[in-house]
Amino acid sequence: MAKGRTISANFLTELDKRILQLCAELSLTLQESIVDKEKRKEFKNTFAKMSKTTRDSGQGLGGGKLQRDALCTRGIQGLAPFSNRNLRWHPLVVAQKKVAFAKPIERIEVEGETLTFIVKNTAGQEVAYPSDRVFEMPERYVVLPEHWFPYIDTLKTWDDVAWTQNSCVITAYEACDWQDAVQAYAILGISIVVGVYDVDFDTIYPIITAMLNRQTIDASLNLPTLQFPAEKSDIIACPLCKTPAAATPAQLPPRKREQRWKPEWGTNKRAEGEDGSLQIMHIAPLTETEMRHNAKNVRFGHRWCNVAMTDHSIEETLNSM
Repeated sequence: MAKGRTISANFLTELDKRILQLCAELSLTLQESIVDKEKRKEFKNTFAKMSKTTRDSGQGLGGGKLQRDALCTRGIQGLAPFSNRNLRWHPLVVAQKKVAFAKPIERIEVEGETLTFIVKNTAGQEVAYPSDRVFEMPERYVVLPEHWFPYIDTLKTWDDVAWTQNSCVITAYEACDWQDAVQAYAILGISIVVGVYDVDFDTIYPIITAMLNRQTIDASLNLPTLQFPAEKSDIIACPLCKTPAAATPAQLPPRKREQRWKPEWGTNKRAEGEDGSLQIMHIAPLTETEMRHNAKNVRFGHRWCNVAMTDHSIEETLNSM
């Protein structure tokens, strides 16, 4: 197994497949709204590429920026059970305290170098899920500090290989329901094709919202929800400085950065560190106690603005400034 890869990366539930298919259809519609062929190709390669065969958008053949940011958790590695680039509706989360949106597990069992999570189903029966099968849990569960405590001394001795084989949880603050992830995908996609590729907002917005409304994944859900913004300025502007996300942040002069050597044969990620590079931002910071990754709270903004906010809300950041 490759270092850092999500456990069971190549396994999807039927629900996962239907959700990713809906996002692929949204992606294609957004892509085809761009008139210029070269710009359309650029959007496809950078933002719209969809991986429908893996839970892990961080793999080499995984999804583009929209899938990574809207549908998946961040890439977290290290000597811990965090699952790298997993789907945000993944059913097993970890938190410091109990959360309202997930049931506590019963206990953890450790056999050799395999974590197994014991939960109670709706009938009150105990069911065991080893680390490579937790994605099959029918509802969301949370693992708390007391569940890890009996095994701390053992887990301290596990190396990177052992942890990679048990990378099976996501953080509670990055979790959300599938419909919120899909709506985040849609709103970020609209912001890019309108703000970067000059697609007419009044044309693409009703097309995308109509596609959401026609979803058949769950007939009881009426999408888009009230969290889905309707104003162009609320969608394409950087949440902090309010200039278009595709423009220089707050019209600041460009920062001079020293040129450093890099291998010509490698991937250049230097642009991701520029002040005006696009990064996902949460208007209200993520928290373990409430799922906040949704269309109302998610935007693309400038790296400069994202770094300035750190873990504060927009209001807190402006007051501080």
